[in-house]
Amino acid sequence: MAKGDHIYINCGNYTHHGIDCGDGTAIHYIGESMQGVISRTSMDAFTSGKQLFTRQYEICDLPEIIIQRAESRLGEDRYNLLFNNCEHFSSWCKTGKHESEQVNSAVAIAVDILKFGVSFMNNQTMNTVNATFVIPEEIAFGVNDGTLERVGGIIRDTQTKQVVAWLRESVSEFSGSLPLGSVASILSLGVSTLNLAISVMGFTMVANRLNEIEKKLQQTQEILLKSNQELASKIDLSFYANFYAALNLADSAFTMSNPDNRRISAMQAINRFLEAEKHYSFYAMNAIEQSLRVAEQYLLTLSFTYIAEARCYLELEEPIVAQMRLQKGLDTLRPLVEKYVNTLLTSNPAAYLHPSLSDRITLRKLTAVYQWLDPIKNENTVFQSQRENFFKIAQSSDSWVKSLPDAVLAYVEDKSVPKIYTDLPKVMNRIEAMLETYNRIKAYQSEVKAIAQLGISFQDWLKLAPAEAKPEKAELMYIIPSAPL
Repeated sequence: MAKGDHIYINCGNYTHHGIDCGDGTAIHYIGESMQGVISRTSMDAFTSGKQLFTRQYEICDLPEIIIQRAESRLGEDRYNLLFNNCEHFSSWCKTGKHESEQVNSAVAIAVDILKFGVSFMNNQTMNTVNATFVIPEEIAFGVNDGTLERVGGIIRDTQTKQVVAWLRESVSEFSGSLPLGSVASILSLGVSTLNLAISVMGFTMVANRLNEIEKKLQQTQEILLKSNQELASKIDLSFYANFYAALNLADSAFTMSNPDNRRISAMQAINRFLEAEKHYSFYAMNAIEQSLRVAEQYLLTLSFTYIAEARCYLELEEPIVAQMRLQKGLDTLRPLVEKYVNTLLTSNPAAYLHPSLSDRITLRKLTAVYQWLDPIKNENTVFQSQRENFFKIAQSSDSWVKSLPDAVLAYVEDKSVPKIYTDLPKVMNRIEAMLETYNRIKAYQSEVKAIAQLGISFQDWLKLAPAEAKPEKAELMYIIPSAPL
């Protein structure tokens, strides 16, 4: 028996199934006959003294994914003999498919009923979202007065955090800006390597963005070879070829007509994405620990490993697993981004409020950064926290300059005081871009969650389009639910 195995015991007239967690516990339905709650128990409690068997699969997912699926349903109490029994649960954890050999004779009838129900639900669901090129006035006003906020590619209620709109680029290459005076310009979309919606982030798009990152790393390496060979030696480009190969494999997988071949190839690609995830986690952590200028590029590359993996699961119509992988990405990235941002804020963040920058970096802008780090912060608390720093930097600006890390110096052309302050807006731009990138991944998770909640297939979600003709300069599409989600 091993972690992620589909295990079962023979109970006479039926078999009882579960998932081996690999630590002496199992996740399975427990309770009275015809009822039950998915729970984690000891292996002894699962077997009840009976012989333990393992079901073999020709095709199944990785143990990490299997356990994540099982844990995602802990506490569920929707047992149904025909449609959702312990065997359905265990098969779904292993492959993403609900199957039960025990009820094969009943499944033929049950599937017909289920298909009708899903078809009906999808037809109803399609009417609960509306796509448009024109931002609704109530949303525009809400963003303007602060009752609504944009976080990455979603617009949500500031208080309840319920989503009132998803944003999606309507052109292949979005400029990132909107015409001055347009209603949509109030959204302040920011700048990011990522698109607003994961539905736009196909494998080819990811490969293109990776190519841009790799070129930046190559350019940085060439510059450092002339001035600092030690730093240049810390840039590793060797693994990008493996990442491209994984993306090509994933892209090819979803052109296959045979569903089994498609899934096998997709899982092979996911395996490679997981390998890339481990590789770039190490590189990102190492670069951030040393405050290197390449930290941002490795963080972005790491982000793409999770996005590519989630996109695979979406193409396989497994939004729940895609959501879990994005959450894993957010959990991994959050502390890394926090540390990177604090590095760019330097040992004395008051430098960003230097009088010469008053028209380029406002207190409000600096506060937005601190609010991402700590939501309870406001302009007053940020200003008060910097009072002492104002005096420190005025008295010893030279020592502050000497303390600047490589990640900041990469954007500085002249280290002399006061000229060095003129380059700080460049650093602030990089901080804002990284926070925007993180927020877009967070919005991706919300988008995937909506797909699952609405009961719509990913392919149907991709096909959502406004009924009206596209205005000439429309670069955004708004997907509006009939009720906030």
